Amino acid sequence: MNKASVLAAMIAGGMSFGSLAAELNIPLSFEFIAVNGQEVKSNFFSHKDEIELEKGDHTIALIYKDLVEEPFGDGHQRVSSDPFLLHITIDSDGEYKVRPHEVIRDLDQAKAFAQKPVLNVTQENGQAVTYKVEMTAVKQETIFDALNKGLSPEQEAKQKVIAATAPGAAVATGAASVTSGAQPQVNMQGDDVTNPQMMLKYWWQQADEKTRKDFMSWAIQNM
Repeated sequence: MNKASVLAAMIAGGMSFGSLAAELNIPLSFEFIAVNGQEVKSNFFSHKDEIELEKGDHTIALIYKDLVEEPFGDGHQRVSSDPFLLHITIDSDGEYKVRPHEVIRDLDQAKAFAQKPVLNVTQENGQAVTYKVEMTAVKQETIFDALNKGLSPEQEAKQKVIAATAPGAAVATGAASVTSGAQPQVNMQGDDVTNPQMMLKYWWQQADEKTRKDFMSWAIQNM
């Protein structure tokens, strides 16, 4: 049977294309951490703003990270939330958009949102979306606590958040092993904290996308 005949048979048998999954879209200030117990890999130089979800119930771990202009001067302040969970039911295909309930215009709004993320989840076809937002109890450690344990704050927190998205997870703080294939982390001990190269690598891992892009622009200009 040639390809055309196979395609015709599949269509005749009721198979449809483009209706098996939906796309969940987030803004630049959000970052995917995990979906249903699986880590979402991200790249230092590109923001992953969309993931594909099949129909059904899903738990997605997100974090809010942004650089917000300070009210006085030309400076910016980094604002970030603890990881939070989005429990969502996908009942049709198409694009689902996740956005802050209100447009964040200043530092006060950013800090308030980081403390308690309130979202709007919309579907392009206008259908209602069933979802719930849940804050986790995962806190970012200080650099000194992390160095004593040999883990970066991001690495240790991510282990717990990934576990929280797994089907049937009871609590948001359950421990889990690092997903295989995770990006290698810079672990600093002893004299490493005074080594400029190690410190640069460490803080690069902690920075959000905007901070990394700003740093790359600065580095290129000063080479």
